[in-house]
Amino acid sequence: MKLQLPNSIASMQDLTALILEVREYAKWFSHAVVKMHVNGTQIPKPPSVSPATSELIHSWGAQQQLNQKSLDALIETLATFKASAQTMTITLAAPAPNDLKERLVEWCRKNIAPEVLVTFKFNATLLGGMVVRYGSHVFDWSFRRDILAAREKFPEVLRSV
Repeated sequence: MKLQLPNSIASMQDLTALILEVREYAKWFSHAVVKMHVNGTQIPKPPSVSPATSELIHSWGAQQQLNQKSLDALIETLATFKASAQTMTITLAAPAPNDLKERLVEWCRKNIAPEVLVTFKFNATLLGGMVVRYGSHVFDWSFRRDILAAREKFPEVLRSV
């Protein structure tokens, strides 16, 4: 089954946290089913999980019956995804707000690879723009690079201001 991660799960750290939450949910589910069969009581309240984990579990459960076997399959799928995912790093001049991160992740997953994981960093010396590292490639679209490339013209521009 093809796994589609929410855009809020951007980096390897996010994916690791997601896997841990799904494992915790699967553990709760296993205990809840046993309690329900033994005591005949209602299922106890599930553990608190992030919205991304809840969304993933619900979408996984919509495609197949949610049981211990399917939750184990989800954990295995996530582990396989983590092992084979391509990664890239986007460095911005300031910390990126969550909505910007999600839009950039969405664009990367549509245009680069559906399974790409994106790590965000910031470096104020960029002065603006961004630097993207993907594999062994570095793409520098920072203002700092532009200023350094036009080093000879910079004093002239300042004099005319």
